[in-house]
Amino acid sequence: MNLTPRPLNRLLCAIFGVLIMVIGIHLLLISTISGYARWWRAFAGEVGQTSLQILRNTTLAGQKDSWLWILIAMGLIIIILLMIWWIAVQGRGRVNEYVNSYFQDDPVPGRIEITDAAVEQILRTILGKRTDIVSLSLTLWENTPTPGIRVKVQPRSGVAPAELGAQVALAVRETQELMGVSGPIVVHLAAGARARFARSERVQ
Repeated sequence: MNLTPRPLNRLLCAIFGVLIMVIGIHLLLISTISGYARWWRAFAGEVGQTSLQILRNTTLAGQKDSWLWILIAMGLIIIILLMIWWIAVQGRGRVNEYVNSYFQDDPVPGRIEITDAAVEQILRTILGKRTDIVSLSLTLWENTPTPGIRVKVQPRSGVAPAELGAQVALAVRETQELMGVSGPIVVHLAAGARARFARSERVQ
């Protein structure tokens, strides 16, 4: 429930994964097959000689370095800028203020702000101490006019998910009614090792 570019992330992960796998296989072949290692040394030597020749042929008059280094530096700068952009777009769309409204109340006007932590605390209070919930967390995502609520619940093993999800959604609605707002709700039920092995005294 955010603007993270998941398809791009998956594509990059796939590319890096394939690249690392190819490098690993390549190193394994070098260390285990002597014929492949000899071919690689010869091939690497030819590539090195060709690269040096290209650098000599592209050296500017009166200079000792090739102008290709300028292109390489520009390419690295572009890659760095793209990496900064990629980091900046991760997790966009999340907000931490559920209510932020200004009211004109004479003689003292003011502003009401309710954060995600306050919403989560109210929700925990409404749900109370339940033995069928191992953990609960709440996040908000950007939405107009009211941010959406996403509740991640880790139920204990053996709990009916449909019934628990409906009860949590109802509790979220009650939370919204207490604050006088409404908006979209997503209840995410997650399973894991903690749900299987957690003891009752660890329930939130």
